[in-house]
Amino acid sequence: MTVSAKIVAIVDDDRAVLETTAGFLEAYGFETLCFESAEAFLGSEHRIRTNYLLTDLHMPGMSGLELLRNLGAQTSAPPAAVMTALKDREVIERALALGARAVFRKPVNGAELMTELENAFGFSSL
Repeated sequence: MTVSAKIVAIVDDDRAVLETTAGFLEAYGFETLCFESAEAFLGSEHRIRTNYLLTDLHMPGMSGLELLRNLGAQTSAPPAAVMTALKDREVIERALALGARAVFRKPVNGAELMTELENAFGFSSL
């Protein structure tokens, strides 16, 4: 996989989370696309360039679960993971049932995120 194909869209209404997560991923050679809402992601022309989606669970407007549900109806949906501060097992199970590959507790553990991305993209950052 080429570096240009490692494009991760990050969707979170918290600007600090967007900037921190994007900076972390960019340090590992990923290109990032940041969106402050699910609606902004879905309405973006850059959405089709996304190779992996990392979304917050709870956001004003459309939630991360609703975003996953919306993408699940599309054949070209990228693999996705959800970030949440909640410990609610039922919500986590719903995210996984809607196609999330992983659910990360905030603050997201960088090593766990990299392991997931390595598995999704089929490479090792070591």
